[in-house]
Amino acid sequence: MSTIVNNRLIIQPVTRIEGHAKISIHLDDAGEVKSAQFHITEFRGFEKLVEGRPFAEMPGIMSRVCGICPVSHILASSKAGDMLLGVEIPPAAEKQRRLVNYAQVLQSHALSFFHLSSPDLLLGMDAPPKAQHLRPARKRS
Repeated sequence: MSTIVNNRLIIQPVTRIEGHAKISIHLDDAGEVKSAQFHITEFRGFEKLVEGRPFAEMPGIMSRVCGICPVSHILASSKAGDMLLGVEIPPAAEKQRRLVNYAQVLQSHALSFFHLSSPDLLLGMDAPPKAQHLRPARKRS
């Protein structure tokens, strides 16, 4: 749903993403875009959940924060642990991390296209929500 109030176009909620968000587009007097903001409106609080826990547990815990991008979270927490210890990982480990990150990007793009975008692209942006569920009807025995 979008609304225009005082030369500001608000798109809320932004759907088909993990979490909740809105977009604010500020227009000038001629109706041209002056600026735009993407607002993430959700707070998860995982930082509080892990306070006081050993840092070596963070990759295992953080990889479960998000079902869409666990690899990003495990890599970020692993890098933070590396920085805490003041270590440089071996070149083979760096390559392995890059490879798993690239695999996640590929998987994420496939998920985004086939499950989130394709209903709009195949059925049209104005298709009723019920029609956008592409599951075939089950045969009854």
